[in-house]
Amino acid sequence: MGQVQSRQQDESYFKLDAKDKDAVIKEYTELASSAKGGKVLEASDELFGEGFHLIKDGPAIEDKNRETANGFWKDGWETRRHNKDTHHTAIIQLAFAGTIAGFDIDTSFFDGSHPSYASVEGCLIVKGVKDSYEWKEILPKVPLNGNSHHYYGIQASDEVYTHLKLNMYPDGGIARLRVYGNVSPIFPEEKTVFDLASLANGGRVIKTSDDRYGKPANIILPTSGVNTRDGWQTRRSRVKGHHDWVEIKLGATGLLESLEVDTTHFRGNNPDFVSLDACKSEYNDVQYDPEVQWVSLLNKSEIHADKKNIFDLEQTGDSYTHVRLNIFPDGGISRLRVYGLRVPDAVEAVEVELVEETVVETVDELKVVETTETFTPLTEAALSSSSGKTNETLVGTEVDLKNGDKVILTSEVSSVTTLIEEETTEPLKKSPAKRGRPKGSATATAVLAAAKLTPKKKAKGRSASVLDDEETDAAEPVVSGSPRNKRVRE
Repeated sequence: MGQVQSRQQDESYFKLDAKDKDAVIKEYTELASSAKGGKVLEASDELFGEGFHLIKDGPAIEDKNRETANGFWKDGWETRRHNKDTHHTAIIQLAFAGTIAGFDIDTSFFDGSHPSYASVEGCLIVKGVKDSYEWKEILPKVPLNGNSHHYYGIQASDEVYTHLKLNMYPDGGIARLRVYGNVSPIFPEEKTVFDLASLANGGRVIKTSDDRYGKPANIILPTSGVNTRDGWQTRRSRVKGHHDWVEIKLGATGLLESLEVDTTHFRGNNPDFVSLDACKSEYNDVQYDPEVQWVSLLNKSEIHADKKNIFDLEQTGDSYTHVRLNIFPDGGISRLRVYGLRVPDAVEAVEVELVEETVVETVDELKVVETTETFTPLTEAALSSSSGKTNETLVGTEVDLKNGDKVILTSEVSSVTTLIEEETTEPLKKSPAKRGRPKGSATATAVLAAAKLTPKKKAKGRSASVLDDEETDAAEPVVSGSPRNKRVRE
């Protein structure tokens, strides 16, 4: 999914107008919401309002009749006055690792007590993989107004973040922080069965037949449903043979094994039956794929109210990218889980080609062979005396071993034909297949290819915060489905 672009193409951030704001909210996932699993880990000061308000679901409210021991109750994060330092900070663990497309810094009901400025930094922490981290500025210091929404877009980037640091200058109150972006799933180890449809693993609701009550995207949240409005429910149907459906793009291509349809909280308004279809397509929305073919993995099956209904899926041996849940005739469900085994992306083979006519198919074809032959380097005199002639020269590199023997590294084709042109002859042009490749021997080319395959190490830094505490109780971003449904294949 592409980022929303602004007119200021040279800027790392930009203010969103009303049209772009709506596009960001519609097209991207809110990554920080506590309803999805986000957490405020630390706030430097919370005297008048606690930090957890920042990521609460729903808009901020005002209750003038409610007071606390420190004054009027505020539905937001508010610090004490007269900050001696430059700013206050709040550290947020995102519900999902992801790339950032935009922010909404909301100062609703903070008018005169709002900060003058705010900024946002981010970092990536994956325990056991990337334990060290460094804070990187995402949104620089921007001015804030009282009782207002401040929508900012972020230029397209592949940077993935798991934690954010919200800075307010110098003090005051912020009601909400909304973080919009794309989920970058952190998959479990191979041969592990997990929920491929979960939002935490990159799943997305593409479309649905009806969304009269509740949001269809609720059914793939990793958290449990709170009530019926925290699920997906359709209007009552009056047409015989009617059924509703929801289409989901899985977070990864997978071999599907089981289905869980959770109707918790739905009593008397749940569907009577369900079925499941699946397909494989490179399109996000398969209606644009002329070759798409849906396959039934679960025939029409009875479903029960206020219960987690689990079904085994038909094993076809094929992998799938999309599923479509059909509900008969209508009704509501709380959550949907599609458990399966992820199919890793195919890895392309790497070939190494010599600039000369000899081609080495792969590095494995290079052999070390012994030789007692003496090599005489070509001199300028030899070249001039051989003008216009064809010489056969063995391509190789001599290597001195500890025992004094000589070996050369060469391909199975040990000689090449080199045409020595006269000085007056126009140089041969490189073929398109060879243009741009570095010249050198088989050894040099192989070493160059190996160097390209070696990942570069990046410098890592650390920044003192609550994230340095190894004993922190903060949970990591959700990675997979219920432990009850995970298992490892032998």
